[in-house]
Amino acid sequence: MTARLIPWIAALLVATPLAAVAADAGDNPPPKKSPIEMLLGGDQWQPGQRYRAGSDWLALACGKSECRLEPARLAVRQAQWQGHYDNEPTDGQQLTFSRQTPGAGRVLAWFRLNKEVPWLRAGPVATYPKKRAASQGTLEMAVDLPDGRQATLVPLFDRNKDTSLLQLRVPGGRQLLGEIRSCSHVFSNYLVWAGDIDGDGKPDYLINFTDDWGYREASKLYLGGQAGPGEIAGVAAVYDGSPPDAGWCDG
Repeated sequence: MTARLIPWIAALLVATPLAAVAADAGDNPPPKKSPIEMLLGGDQWQPGQRYRAGSDWLALACGKSECRLEPARLAVRQAQWQGHYDNEPTDGQQLTFSRQTPGAGRVLAWFRLNKEVPWLRAGPVATYPKKRAASQGTLEMAVDLPDGRQATLVPLFDRNKDTSLLQLRVPGGRQLLGEIRSCSHVFSNYLVWAGDIDGDGKPDYLINFTDDWGYREASKLYLGGQAGPGEIAGVAAVYDGSPPDAGWCDG
């Protein structure tokens, strides 16, 4: 039996790209300290007293065929949050974002201006078309890249955890991005945006890993230019946007 398995294992190793083996070894952690600050949602509560009102923000606003970074402002007021299972409310801030000049399209994310991030400036953002992958009966998403290739996002369902691991695939490589958390078990809106936000010619991806009732560390911005060894794109920013008691699914 062992002699029969050896040729099969050898063929499998040859057929599997080295990048795929390295990237699938585990979920790459976010950077310990990133100069890119990103939030999703125009009206939300955040714990602590981290934010101040001001116009030092940009909105990633998208229409039907194009996206732009537009000047935005943030209003802040003191607010408490008391979850269903909390004995006492938690102090925090209610954040309300708005575009400085109202316009068409929908805002997908908010970024704080930072002199350490020169590409964070108002202007058009290269955006790549996203669509359902050719595979039938799956939740896969595909992105048409400008070089003629196609990137595919594939949820890999884990029956033991009742969740899915999201894998990014391109010709010649693959990378596990993280675990999709969903109470509906049919979460298909994980790909928020794809394009080249920093203008370096390498594809970037904004991924939402949880639905409205999921866990913290909800969304991540992956930049192709920050890819580590064996990666397709590296984590450049993390949005922690769920309430303190998130992660509970009724029923």
